[in-house]
This record gives sequence, structure tokens and C-alpha cells, in this order.
Amino acid sequence: MQNDPSVQLEQGLALLGGETASADGPKAIALIDTAAANGHPDALVMSALFEAMGALRPQNWPAAMRKLRRAAELGSESARGQVQVLEERGSVDLSIDRLLAPPPKKQLHDSPRIVAYPGFAAEAECAWIIGRARDRLKPAKVFATSTGDQTHNPARDNKAIEFQLPDMDLVVEVLRARISAATRLPVAIFEPTQILHYSVGEQFRPHHDFLDPEIPGFAEHLKKFGQRIATVLIYLNDGYEGGETVFPKLGINHRAAAGDALFFTNVDRSGRGDPLTMHAGSPPTSGEKWVFSQWIRDRLPAQ
Repeated sequence: MQNDPSVQLEQGLALLGGETASADGPKAIALIDTAAANGHPDALVMSALFEAMGALRPQNWPAAMRKLRRAAELGSESARGQVQVLEERGSVDLSIDRLLAPPPKKQLHDSPRIVAYPGFAAEAECAWIIGRARDRLKPAKVFATSTGDQTHNPARDNKAIEFQLPDMDLVVEVLRARISAATRLPVAIFEPTQILHYSVGEQFRPHHDFLDPEIPGFAEHLKKFGQRIATVLIYLNDGYEGGETVFPKLGINHRAAAGDALFFTNVDRSGRGDPLTMHAGSPPTSGEKWVFSQWIRDRLPAQ
């Protein structure tokens, strides 16, 4: 059974999703790569992701695309769907440069820096992400000021899903790489991507994305993980009223079309949290709102 590709994939994914995922990562990736080499379609999908991420190997986007296409040929529905999605943005030859290139930006504010990217994600990319997240949503959390742990808070009553490594796919990684190209910040310092969902009346009340080092519950967290220096939001759908991203101290009420992205810094030039970056996700008054949310730290986590 140990040489069974299905078992190898199952074991690898279990290790990646376990409490010791960081320590078990190399073993997990090796198991999944072996299953992929033995022709398991779903293992090939994950191995393609490892190629794109540069997980225990040099980053290799062409190899990632080759593995994804091979997985599609072997019957993986996920791979077929991803290839179709990526072809819309990258053309039928899946041009890597075209896939990862961000669109022209539009400066909305200088200090703090707020930048819009109209047409950042293709319609098919947005629909794919919503489809991946829809059936997995849970009540969103925030950091507790007393402990630094994730907890529920009435200030944030929307729902969310965080994509850990076993949940990732090449479409998600393409969007993260495109964000990296736009912000000139490496994917290595990105937090796990969150997909946010707002039903009518749900909101994230005014808050800051930076963590205040003067708050005891945040101090230890900052030592280990670093500061959240920037935020990127990709708006995934239309068809709702209300739901603007509001910066109350700057007088900015931002309403984006599906596929648009918004980048803003959370700290000033010295690296201190900028109070002017207070923002809110206002509630939709009709329909539903979906957002791809990417927080970016100032360094890799401490080992």
C-alpha cells in the first residue's frame, strides 16, 4: 500500500494539513511528488502548485503548466477547470508573462498609499475562486487584543475561508504571483489568502490591518510573524448594492467592479502603523459580496 499513489497523496495531504505541517512539509511534498511521478492526476495538480511556488525546488512556471495539463489529460476535473480558467487570461498557449502581469494602476491616495488596479483578475479567475470557497465558509475572525489569538468579534460578522497549502491551486497562486508583481513584494511574506463573503447587512466595522505593538496580545505575535505592512483586495463579483470599502479618515468610499484590485499600505515610511489607514467593509444592502484578501508581512516568520 505504501507504493500506492492514492495512499501517497492522502498521506502527503494529511501531513500538510496537520498541526506539524511546517516540520512535515518536506516529507509531505516528497510523497505527493512521488504520487505525481506515478501518474496520479490529483497529485500532479498539487505537484504543479509546488513547481509554481518553488517548494523544495527552484520556481518553475513552465513545469507547473506542463504538470497541470498532464493532470487534465489523465482525467482531473480540477486540472481541466484550472487550464480553462488560466487560458482566458494567458491565451491558449498559457503565456506565463501574460498570466502574471498586473494591469496599469491608478493612484487614489499618496500617504497612506492607496492604489487601484482595474481589471486585475479575469472573470473566469473570479468565478473559480468563488466556486472554491462557497461551500467552505465559516464566521470570520480577528486577533484578540488580550491574547493575540484568532477569535470571533461583533465588529466583524461576515464569513471567510483561509486557504492553507492543501487548499491551494494554481489559479490561487497565479493571483498571488500577480499581486507580487504589482506590489514588488515577494510571495514568501504573504499570509495565507482569505476569501471573504458578505451577505446583506454583514460588515467589517472600521479597523486597522496593522498590529499595534503596544497591545500586549499583539507583541509576541509581531516578534514571530512581523508586521502587516500592506493589504490587497481583489473584488470578485458585481450584482450587489452598498458594500463599499471605506477609509473614513481619508474621505474615500471605494466601489470596485468585479476583477478590480485595491492595494494599500498599513504602515508609514518608518514602519509604524498608520492610523489614517483605518478602513471598513461596509455591508451590502442587496446581493452578496465576494473578496480575495491578501495580507502582506514585513518579513518571513521566525523559526
